[in-house]
Amino acid sequence: MTLRKRLPALLLAVVLAVSLSGCAIPIPGFADYDVSGYVKALLDSSYHQENEEFMSITGATKTAAQQNNTDTVENAAVLFCNTYGLYPNEEQLQELQEVMRTVYRQTQYTVKEEQKTDKGYYIEVEIRPIINFQNRTAELAKLKTEAQDEAIAQNRSNTSSEDSSEDSGESDGYGDDYDGYGEDEESWEEETESSESSAESSQPPAKTVDPNELYVEKAIAFCKTETDKISYADADKTITISLEILQTEAGELQLDMNQIGMIDKTVVYLTK
Repeated sequence: MTLRKRLPALLLAVVLAVSLSGCAIPIPGFADYDVSGYVKALLDSSYHQENEEFMSITGATKTAAQQNNTDTVENAAVLFCNTYGLYPNEEQLQELQEVMRTVYRQTQYTVKEEQKTDKGYYIEVEIRPIINFQNRTAELAKLKTEAQDEAIAQNRSNTSSEDSSEDSGESDGYGDDYDGYGEDEESWEEETESSESSAESSQPPAKTVDPNELYVEKAIAFCKTETDKISYADADKTITISLEILQTEAGELQLDMNQIGMIDKTVVYLTK
């Protein structure tokens, strides 16, 4: 029987160094590793926010483990924006990230048992992709047009209201026969003060509606609706992502994080 060893905390560096194309993890003295266990723990942490196994395998803190999910949903939100031409403000981006966090919690995948090779390890991850956000160009384009039309109409309405308010303010408010020097001067002063107070309390000009912000709001609402009815690819259309983890002569394992990025893009299709 082969004694299987857990991957030590040094492997955590690989998870956090997502921008790197490859990382070396020295693990001297170990002949076999529970690589599939580590990959599953990483994916569970990144997608489902299930961090216990990842923390146990790597020795990571809770904060460090939670960063896996944070990085994943941030990347997904940016990819969605790039795909469908959204330019959210900071608040809208955070809202979209929360939507993506909900979506990724529902991902389905199976990590197969690793196979030892002459160069290291070979692992397959079988995925049933979420397809709610795939090929939605037409729907998003319609929302964008609606946002532009609504913004134009609202801004025109605001302008008309302001013009009407200015026109009605041209009168002095005292009638055509009033010369301002009537016998009751005290009454005239009170009316003047009342008029000035009314002008000061008038509503400020309506805020201009930004069609881009309105489009982003509509797109986020669309995404929220989709999270309530998650759909997966047909069972016979599962996708298998192959991971090759190299092992050097010094006993180091080299994990290419681009392979994990490929899984990110497959569990939830965010392409046109």
